[in-house]
Amino acid sequence: MGTEPEKQDKKTKIRVKMKEQEPAERARNFREVPYGYTPEEAVEEASRCLSCKKPPCREGCPVEVEIPRFIGLIKEGKFLEACYTLKEKNALPAVCGRVCPQEIQCESRCIVGKKGEPVAIGNLERFAADYEAEKGEVRIPEKPRPTGRKVAIIGSGPGGLTCASDLIMSGHEVTLFEALHKPGGVLVYGRSSGCRR
Repeated sequence: MGTEPEKQDKKTKIRVKMKEQEPAERARNFREVPYGYTPEEAVEEASRCLSCKKPPCREGCPVEVEIPRFIGLIKEGKFLEACYTLKEKNALPAVCGRVCPQEIQCESRCIVGKKGEPVAIGNLERFAADYEAEKGEVRIPEKPRPTGRKVAIIGSGPGGLTCASDLIMSGHEVTLFEALHKPGGVLVYGRSSGCRR
């Protein structure tokens, strides 16, 4: 019985690796290489979070996502609520969960990373966003009262979409202008250069 806490402590330091396609398989398709977490893997990884009172990981996040709160919700199995929490600050959690450089931002400040690998914040963000999309329960944050101001945004790539979201959440009316056939920029047209959704 004396070794139980030691085992638990050791387990919390091991990061849950994301499963990936085998090299021979991925050489023949254009699907994403990492599969993403299963709900069980997400809960296991989220359980490594210490839920710090003054979370340094949040200081490393450029959009100030409530990291311990969304991870705590995953820990409790409240996956949709975790995604809704992410979307309070981040309009594109599925994108940021894949391409944001977490290793030099939020994860580099994670306290768990001082004695082991940091909590996989980006992988958990991706999981929550993918879970919401898979369940078809996508929720858009409630819009505030209109300010009466109108804003035009040229380009509907990730930057334009994020800017539009922030302005809408400030009560402004936004019109996006896009030269190509579909909105999304590199998210839609960047596939051939190696970018995947």
